Amino acid sequence: MDKKTRYDLVVYGATGFTGRLIVEYIINEYGINNKDFSWAIAGRNKSSLSKIRKSYDYLDKKSKNIPIILADCEDPDSLDLMTSSCSIIVSTVGPYLKYGSYLVESCVKNKTHYCDLTGEVQFIRDSIIKNDSKAKLNKVKVVHCCGFDSLPSDLGVQMLQSSSIKKFNSPCNFVTTYASARGGLSGGTFASMINIFNHIKLNPDSKHIFKNLYCLDINANNLIPVSRKSLKSIIWSNEEKGWLCPFIMSGINSRVVYKTNSISDFQYGTDFSYSEVSFFKRGISGFLDAWKLYLSLIIVRISMSFSPLLFLLRLLYIPKPGNGPSKEIMKNGYFKMRIKGKTSKNEISQVTVYGNSDPGYSATAKMITESALALILNKDKVPESFGVLTPASAIGPTVIDRLKTKGITFTIDI
Repeated sequence: MDKKTRYDLVVYGATGFTGRLIVEYIINEYGINNKDFSWAIAGRNKSSLSKIRKSYDYLDKKSKNIPIILADCEDPDSLDLMTSSCSIIVSTVGPYLKYGSYLVESCVKNKTHYCDLTGEVQFIRDSIIKNDSKAKLNKVKVVHCCGFDSLPSDLGVQMLQSSSIKKFNSPCNFVTTYASARGGLSGGTFASMINIFNHIKLNPDSKHIFKNLYCLDINANNLIPVSRKSLKSIIWSNEEKGWLCPFIMSGINSRVVYKTNSISDFQYGTDFSYSEVSFFKRGISGFLDAWKLYLSLIIVRISMSFSPLLFLLRLLYIPKPGNGPSKEIMKNGYFKMRIKGKTSKNEISQVTVYGNSDPGYSATAKMITESALALILNKDKVPESFGVLTPASAIGPTVIDRLKTKGITFTIDI
């Protein structure tokens, strides 16, 4: 960056549930002050930010000295003041379709890198259309999906393909991720899901665009046909010896993986096919767990169209925005993503991504923080790419190295 900055990293949305986890993670791992980078917290409400800052007193008495920046996502001038003062913004302020556009534009304008946690395909496509060309010109990396959506999938497939090319001189053209996870749900995540559904309902003409798995490639989305269909029900897999059912995040993750393929000039091949499913062990318990998840997905889908059910879910089950799972639930959470691929000659490669805490929250806080730090502390190791990018195309294996001592590992199995 060719500008003077007061801070290396700013956490925007520090009073939200995931924002608080990110701040806690930085304090625990790097401290209020460290020799490698300076940081601050940001949001629109000074009182709330001061309260949050004080709440970390039990971790470090110096938490009251964490710098505060005031910026409103609907006030471009305040965003410009913030983004011009730092090297990278970590944004947790969602729904991003509603609150994220001005911030990304401000980062690109002021030559500031950007990472977020969005799982909103519509927002990412809009971000590419509006910002990609200028971000390339200004040598800015805008990196969406740096949490459980979709970093493990994106970097895991990249590792799988690198291994396959090295071993077999060919990428895997048929790849499936078998996902297992345990964790909680936050109000912010559910609010984003509702916002995506409402956006589609208000823009029915764009529905066909997002059905295309290459919808994030605005140049090639009509040129590369992908025939592989997503799983719609529960099935038994003889090959994997387990029960399979739909994976709620496959929609966003698969599109990010396909975007990485197109950015890399189709290093995975133009006949590359990718999908994700939830995996459950054999036996009655696995079958029942699969059904439990499947019914939950059905209920959530129905609730989006049936407001009385949505009201009940919000009243009885879904936390309010800003709230999320308890520390105990997050501590006992985990995720395992077994990414298996086959070449055209049926040669098999496999990578396993494992995280030892709640995937959507505590593990996500690690992923986005280390992604941002990789961009500012490991500049010589990350790809020399700019624009609106994916985790694999913007950061690559560097973040895998940073995460391996933080409870998140990527392992080549075959």
